[in-house]
Amino acid sequence: MRLIIFAKILFFLLLACSENENNPAQPEPVLDARYRLTFTATWSSQTHPTDFPTSPHFSGLIGMTHNQNAMLFTEGQIASDGIKNMAEIGSKNPLQTEIQNFISNGTGNTLISGGGVGTSPGDVSVEFDIAFSHPLVSVVSMLAPSPDWFIAVSSINLFENNDWVSSKTMTVEIYDAGTDGGDSYRSPDMPTVPRVPIFVITTPPLAVNGVVAPLGSITFTKID
Repeated sequence: MRLIIFAKILFFLLLACSENENNPAQPEPVLDARYRLTFTATWSSQTHPTDFPTSPHFSGLIGMTHNQNAMLFTEGQIASDGIKNMAEIGSKNPLQTEIQNFISNGTGNTLISGGGVGTSPGDVSVEFDIAFSHPLVSVVSMLAPSPDWFIAVSSINLFENNDWVSSKTMTVEIYDAGTDGGDSYRSPDMPTVPRVPIFVITTPPLAVNGVVAPLGSITFTKID
């Protein structure tokens, strides 16, 4: 009788080992994360002394989390109506609608919308959720006053080495949206027809001796 019981126990132990070999432990699923985005504007009469305006500021931050199949904007391509309005007058519309379209088709995931910097230098923060399926972040803001100039970080990956980064800081780029031909901070409206591709600004008044000093940085800090 004891031999029969021992044989049954041994059988079930062998069966359990076999199931474990055929079904190895699965890795824990990657959870979504929450971040604080902080834009630190350093644009000032000291960093950019040429014709520096009397009311330097940045419009409200707007952007999205997305995957590799979406781009908020692309250097070298024509600006959307949303990018045009943001860069020319600091409006979030219709860029917010364009972002919602990315979200609807599955290439975007979360709308990011926050305040601006009322007087530069200064800083502003906004929090947002991000999903493993959409680990990239793009954010823009108008440099004001200006014809159609905007700062941005584009397609920043917050998921590296199989985990969410704890912190990442990126210097913002400064772009011309290609929709207004003005060449100074307070140039009158000069619509560019047809629009020209978005390009990085390398000329005065932002450039001094051929170099454009940084206008600020964006830091992503994981908070959850």
